[in-house]
Amino acid sequence: MARIEGKTDQAPTPVAPYSQAVRINNVVAAAGQAGVVRETGTFAGEDVASQTVQTFKNIEAVLASAGASLDDVIRVDVYLADMGDFAAMNAEYAKVFSEPYPARTTVGVHLPAGMKVEITALAVVE
Repeated sequence: MARIEGKTDQAPTPVAPYSQAVRINNVVAAAGQAGVVRETGTFAGEDVASQTVQTFKNIEAVLASAGASLDDVIRVDVYLADMGDFAAMNAEYAKVFSEPYPARTTVGVHLPAGMKVEITALAVVE
């Protein structure tokens, strides 16, 4: 099975050797996205809520480049620089998905300076 790259100029360009998304058959994996605004290269804001909103905009664009949408997402991994930001991130997350919600893991990690959240997604399309 061949990997098919999903690539878009509607989300930040990768800064290392990885694809924004990869599709094999009907499975699409979106690489970790952050709350970076593509046009400026800066974070959408200093708080986790604004960065989470932008992160999902980036994920949506990356998924679309591989023929998927947020409605196709079955798993999400959320990485928070501060677990104290969980409630604010979760409030924005709840605006993106509806029941049945994707499976999710949320962990606290060390992220680059200023980055509050990074999110990956796995989607299955028909």
